[in-house]
Amino acid sequence: MDDLSQKNPVYTGLILLTGSDAPGIAKGLFEAISEFSIQIHDVEQIVISHRLVLTVLITLNPVHQSAIESDLAKYAQISHTDIATVFSEQTLVPVDSIRVGVQIKSKKLHPKSLLAVTSAIVEVKGNIESISRTQSDPTEILFIVTGSKAKELEPKLESLKHENEIEFKVSQL
Repeated sequence: MDDLSQKNPVYTGLILLTGSDAPGIAKGLFEAISEFSIQIHDVEQIVISHRLVLTVLITLNPVHQSAIESDLAKYAQISHTDIATVFSEQTLVPVDSIRVGVQIKSKKLHPKSLLAVTSAIVEVKGNIESISRTQSDPTEILFIVTGSKAKELEPKLESLKHENEIEFKVSQL
């Protein structure tokens, strides 16, 4: 398979698995696709309140699409999960090497605080690559941002510290 730096379109499959979290769900998914000649380019998983969302981006030979879909349908049935797929031709985009981490912490995190953070990110032309909770009580959220630098973003977030009673830390990753 080609690497991520290519400019030519490749045939991809995006697999989305959702369901109740349980040990072995990811193992079962990778087992279901392990016999195919595919390459994994990205994987993301999140669990919120015992609900699992797992996504996998693969490249493959288009002739294997129906067999992969069939094996995934079988796995969805035995694992009591839902699996959706999207297959298409696309150019893969490499991961941006310049990334910023924005951690915010608050005893009582309000949507207005997240609105202020996301607005500041947009204002400096940043793009949120991921958002995840890193701790509870107080709640701490980590944003991974591309398209901006820490020194551009930090001043935009400074006012949040006082107005919304949140702590924040911005760091170049």
